[in-house]
Amino acid sequence: MMRAGPDDGGTAVTEHPGRRGDHPDGAVLPADRVADRLAIEDLATSYAYAVDDRDWVRWEALFTVDGLVDYTRAGGIAGTPAEVAAWMPRAMSVFTFCLHTTSTHEVRFVDPDCAVGRVHVFNRNGVQWDGRAELFDVGAVYDDVYVRTAEVWRISRRIEHTTYVAGGGFADMIRSLINAPDSGLPPIAG
Repeated sequence: MMRAGPDDGGTAVTEHPGRRGDHPDGAVLPADRVADRLAIEDLATSYAYAVDDRDWVRWEALFTVDGLVDYTRAGGIAGTPAEVAAWMPRAMSVFTFCLHTTSTHEVRFVDPDCAVGRVHVFNRNGVQWDGRAELFDVGAVYDDVYVRTAEVWRISRRIEHTTYVAGGGFADMIRSLINAPDSGLPPIAG
């Protein structure tokens, strides 16, 4: 189910069935749903490696062509996978390395070919800032919608909800930009 949230400027967010209690936590899934869930979890892992490898062709292919990727809460852009894939090389060029870890993946099937989910991401990055090497850590939740296209699952919507950034001077700068009163973004911790 989609709804517009008051804190997101009207952007649609997923209301997760599991949060409402109409999808019992711990329910035993049929074998075909277990396979679907594993495919969706593999999609999250593939996403992490595509970003870390800076393989933007692979990254873009993990989404539906008409999908939405929204990184605005992290200070990035929102757009189609093609638009964001064109933006990513420059945006990620500041980092000397990236290590994305995805975990605590919740998936709820809403029909045979659609699921909603959320997944925690911990993203450790290396950055050169003010003449020295720093670590820049990001903690976030991806709010996702997945659709089956032919025999594969793809992400049709991913909204990043950044919770915190930590590190040195670079993290302080990013946090101050996001937390600025005129940014229009929800504040993040650090």
